Amino acid sequence: MKIVAAATLWILFSIWLLFPYMGVPRMLIAAAATLGWLEFLAVLTWGFASENCIQRPCSPVSEAARTAAGFDLPALSVVVIALAVAYGLRRRRRGASTLRA
Repeated sequence: MKIVAAATLWILFSIWLLFPYMGVPRMLIAAAATLGWLEFLAVLTWGFASENCIQRPCSPVSEAARTAAGFDLPALSVVVIALAVAYGLRRRRRGASTLRA
């Protein structure tokens, strides 16, 4: 679960840096930044809430943060990346059709 959270943080920060150079709409850039902050806060909450926990399940706050950091936010990150890819493909297809005409 820690690897998934770390990879999600790294990917979200990377796409936040790369999306402006790739011509991605500002809405998706803001979504990537927001998801990055939410992932960071979920990882911090999970870490601090489960600090003294020896056996799972820990406190409800810890389990909610663990689920958010390990499943929910990575899935939403995949959705943002898929939307950016769809936007790029649509823009490319639209550019190819104007060249033919």
